[in-house]
Amino acid sequence: MSYGRREMHKAVCAECKQECEVPFKPDGSRPVYCRECYAKRRPPRRNGY
Repeated sequence: MSYGRREMHKAVCAECKQECEVPFKPDGSRPVYCRECYAKRRPPRRNGY
């Protein structure tokens, strides 16, 4: 099993519409978010990290 650099795939963020790269191949069944929009949507962690 290779743990090197992941293959990145181009996608368009469902929220800000900017082109971004994600470490999986989007299949269109779920929205894709860029790093910034994903961080805004993610609930805060309980332990503060």
